[in-house]
This record gives sequence, C-alpha cells and structure tokens, in this order.
Amino acid sequence: MIAFKFTKTYGAEYISHLDLLRHIYRTLRRAGIPVNYSGGFHKHPRIFLNNPLGTGIKSVAEYATIDTPFDGDFAGVFNAHSPAGIKCLKWAHVKDNQNYANCIVKCTYSAEGIPPFDIAALLARESIEITDMRGRKVDIRPRIYAVERQDDGLVFTLGCGENNLRPDLFCDYLCSVYGGRAKNITKTASEMSGGEFV
Repeated sequence: MIAFKFTKTYGAEYISHLDLLRHIYRTLRRAGIPVNYSGGFHKHPRIFLNNPLGTGIKSVAEYATIDTPFDGDFAGVFNAHSPAGIKCLKWAHVKDNQNYANCIVKCTYSAEGIPPFDIAALLARESIEITDMRGRKVDIRPRIYAVERQDDGLVFTLGCGENNLRPDLFCDYLCSVYGGRAKNITKTASEMSGGEFV
C-alpha cells in the first residue's frame, strides 16, 4: 500500500469529494499504477481518502491510501499524469490502510478578507452557537482550538472527524459578527492522532 499527501488547488478545490476519488483513480490508470479492487459483486478500487473538504476550499494537506503493488517513484509518475491542482507532495509505503478519515483530529486553515477583531475575547467565550448546514443549533466553541492573525490573514485550527467544524461555516460566523467576506480559505495542515505517516 502507498499513503500520500497531496494538494487540491488551481481549480481542483471545486471538485467534489466523489469526483476527486474518480480523478485520482483515472490519474493512476493514466500513470500505469495498478490498484487492487475490493471483493464482492460490486468491486471498487481500494482508494481511501481523508474526510471530505467543502467545495471551493483549497488544500495543501490532503491524504489518501492506495492499495497497490507499485514499487517505483510514485510521486514522479503520479504528478506527471495528474491535473495541475492535484499533486503528490510526499508518499510512503505502508502496511495497512491509514484510515485518514478517522485519524485526522485537527486541521489548520488560513483565510483572507476577515477584518481584525478581538481574538482573545472570542476564545474566552464559553459557547458559540451557530446553525449548521442541516438547520441545527450547534455549539462550535469546543471545536475551535486556535485562532491567530498572520500578516493580512487569519490562521485557525478546527476540529476534524467526529469533532468536525467546517472552515467555511466558521468564517461565515466570523464575517456575520465582525464583517468582511472570507476568501481564499486553504487547509494548510492536518494533525493526526497517531502522527504523520512519514
């Protein structure tokens, strides 16, 4: 098996999670990298991605595991056949599926367009209630780990997996309170419970 870290930029951020899976599979086929299939009647390629990223959000910290016997220069071959925005940054041979959908617990993002505000006051609040995509009232404060101003942008770390908070919803909340309009939201890092694969 091969685990790899990849980008989702230069227009690839508008590809849905399911279409991203298809793009990666087609890239592997073009590159001549074989992929093992699941058993059963409806077989599918054994490609495992991390949690879905909201459409329109860029990333330089996406992860996937591929069940493959390939033993060559994975990054070189993959990148030579992949779309511009989907590029392998690093890779490693692993024994098992890394299950990134479960082991990634926090993600760090950057965003532009949000004006300066009192970050200490925000983090001092015991609860921050928003309405999620399903119309439910949710307290997002336990899912906010860090917020800081860097240059003209904002950098923040949010929960992922079972404790997930979408960065676009967080930015929407900030803009509703402090004004501005968030743009160029980018995932810059993913923190895993067991440490990164390489």
